[in-house]
Amino acid sequence: MANILILSKNINLINDISAYFDEYQLAHSSFIYKNENETVEFIKENNFNTILMDDDIEESAILLKKIKNIDNENIFIILLYSNMPDAPADIFIQKPVQKNILISTVNSYLKIKKNIDKFKNDNKELNKSLYQLDVLYNTSSQLSGNLDRERVYEIMFETFEKTLSFNTAAALMYCTPYNKNSKNDSNRLIIHSLKKPENNVLEILKEKLIQYSKEYNTDSAALNISNTIIEEHIKPSYQNEEYDIKLLSYDKLSAPIRVKDKTFGTVLIYRNKPFTKEDVVCFQSIIHQMASYLRAIHLYDEIKNTNIELKKLERIKSEFVSIVSHELRTPLTPMNLSLDFLSSQPLDENSKKSVEMAKRNVARLTGMIEDLLDLSRIETGKFSFEYKKYNIKSSLDSICKTFEGQAKAKNMDFAVIAEENLPDIYADSKRIEQILSNLTNNAFKFTKNGGKITVSAKLTDADTIDKNILINPVEPLCGRYINISVKDTGLGIKEENIDKIFNKFSQIENSLTRNAGGIGLGLTITKNFIDAHLGAIFVSSKENEGSDFNVLIPVFSEYKAFFIDLNESKKTADSTALFTLISNNDLTKPVELLKKENIIKSSKNSKEIFTQKNEKFIYQVYFKNLQKSAAEFTANQIENEIIKFKNSPEGQSCDILLEKDIFKKEDEIHPL
Repeated sequence: MANILILSKNINLINDISAYFDEYQLAHSSFIYKNENETVEFIKENNFNTILMDDDIEESAILLKKIKNIDNENIFIILLYSNMPDAPADIFIQKPVQKNILISTVNSYLKIKKNIDKFKNDNKELNKSLYQLDVLYNTSSQLSGNLDRERVYEIMFETFEKTLSFNTAAALMYCTPYNKNSKNDSNRLIIHSLKKPENNVLEILKEKLIQYSKEYNTDSAALNISNTIIEEHIKPSYQNEEYDIKLLSYDKLSAPIRVKDKTFGTVLIYRNKPFTKEDVVCFQSIIHQMASYLRAIHLYDEIKNTNIELKKLERIKSEFVSIVSHELRTPLTPMNLSLDFLSSQPLDENSKKSVEMAKRNVARLTGMIEDLLDLSRIETGKFSFEYKKYNIKSSLDSICKTFEGQAKAKNMDFAVIAEENLPDIYADSKRIEQILSNLTNNAFKFTKNGGKITVSAKLTDADTIDKNILINPVEPLCGRYINISVKDTGLGIKEENIDKIFNKFSQIENSLTRNAGGIGLGLTITKNFIDAHLGAIFVSSKENEGSDFNVLIPVFSEYKAFFIDLNESKKTADSTALFTLISNNDLTKPVELLKKENIIKSSKNSKEIFTQKNEKFIYQVYFKNLQKSAAEFTANQIENEIIKFKNSPEGQSCDILLEKDIFKKEDEIHPL
């Protein structure tokens, strides 16, 4: 209800108006005017919001302005006048005052003021809600993609402070089985407070949070009081002040940070002003946000730790395979020598057949062991390639000589055909021959006697190849390739099984494949070798009609050779830094300056190339075994030198962009 002050020098007027107000039960006070300063101080001290003022006061217009200056928005002035004054009043009532006019005017004003106050309050709450929504939106932006648990805790308290203006906020965060460190090995009671809570208050807060946690059906094993560390964050301006037990009588909010069956902690907030319904909704929204992101971090930690364990098991398995393979290969050498010796001796027919069968099985076992060793080296990153520029014709001739005897023995039509004048490739010739050997050997295994096998090689362009049929290429095809085809009239493969044949230890199950033998690593190794050459493979096949395996190896170019070497270097080096300069002008001059300043230093661990693409000049250089800090330093040096060059007369029209990539062993190379 409005508190009305009757202000006049005339005591009779004050008494008359007071009687009117008493009759209509309107709360009021009176003040006999003596001087301006005393009056203003009295109004300030008593916080009046409505003043009924008599104009018999000297300099009433000046006094009215001073009263308005106290709180212009909330002080309402009704002026009783004899002659209409030039004064900043809100309503004017002429004297002598008539009771009905006065009461009607005051009641009308009180109704208007009540509505205005309600509107102001609603508007204030609306603005507060809009502010809270804005903070929640910004909080989501900060949390997006964040996998740092500690940062999530910080953001949570920052958001509570901005939206709820708490006195003290406490969160009991439960220890997690992941990210094992000193902070996560224990439950943590995190306190953010204006003033430092006294020790007994801290203990009560901890017990309250533990009690709430038990009520929220949290695993009691995680709620050992002795296994809780306390972290306090107190506002610097209040470091020397403390909250006593009265803090616990403030209004409070509490809730578990939980998603489904997983609880991450419990939050308790105290404030000396009551929380509104909007505050409760905001609090619950923040808790829900935090729970969702903490669950994401928890799942990420689970996946990360599972991957670490899987990598550890994979490494142990690879080491085991390598050790066993070496141990199996060791006795095969003397066995082979013994069989060679026996075959050179005069033997009867049955003995010769037995020795030949033993030699074939030793050779077969040797091949299996070599496949296991190759796979082990590939998976552990220990398989190295010796790339050089050479013509694939020599590898095709070798395959022809290797398998012509087997073709005769099985009465098969076997041919190796190559286009004339095939261009060179940049490859490891030994591994290319191993690719051809694996595919040709498979063709012989799955083609019956009297069948036909053709190995052919031709030049093809990437634009003529259906990219959808490629088996997981390591990079998009571009430019020219040597297309090597190994085609047979054998068993064939169902379309749905084509992708499976490149998996480890995979063979399509049927009697013929079982009879063919093998451990199913040949195509896995072949795919890895093709990937190492930045090539591709695709297969067309019909069941019971035959298969056609097509390998694509890029034709030699400085550009392809650069990226093949880069692909190899990132596997063998701890890290490889690639720097790319892209410009609308020729880059020869700026690169010369970079070399002159010893920013780019040629070494056995570096390689560079100039190319042009899409009307842009491109310079690329990579360095093996360059640590991240050194790569960042080199990038900064390059950037500074480019800025100098662009500010020089010859470089003003040159637009140069620097891109940097630091690859680890497991990273993929993505050429331009």
